[in-house]
Amino acid sequence: MATDDTVLTEDSLTRRPGGLAVALKVPWYRSLWLSSVSDIAVTVDGERVPRDDLRVELGDRAYHVDELKEQWDTLWFIQDRLQVVVPREKPPAEGQEVDVEVAVELRLPYMQIAPMTYVTNHATNRRTLTAR
Repeated sequence: MATDDTVLTEDSLTRRPGGLAVALKVPWYRSLWLSSVSDIAVTVDGERVPRDDLRVELGDRAYHVDELKEQWDTLWFIQDRLQVVVPREKPPAEGQEVDVEVAVELRLPYMQIAPMTYVTNHATNRRTLTAR
């Protein structure tokens, strides 16, 4: 199921002290465990953000991208937004337009095609967003 155009929404970009947060929708048609997220990549205004700099928040919990594979008991519900926190020396100004590209790779746990091999879903979405 192609869901690339649904990862980012018009209100996905939020200013934070020391950076910004990009809110992601589940790029699938149903809720998934956080352990299904294999990778997240973010590019801001043409600059790829190092993966080690990214932090992911869901509810009141924060994770490094590499920690997501261990979150088998935490669901990313369709109605929830996964916040990817991106450090920036100078956060965007209120109302500033920012070019954001996000790539999310999911391992679909209920679609096993061989022992320990699962169908993957790659969703990439790029939008110019207004900082709020």
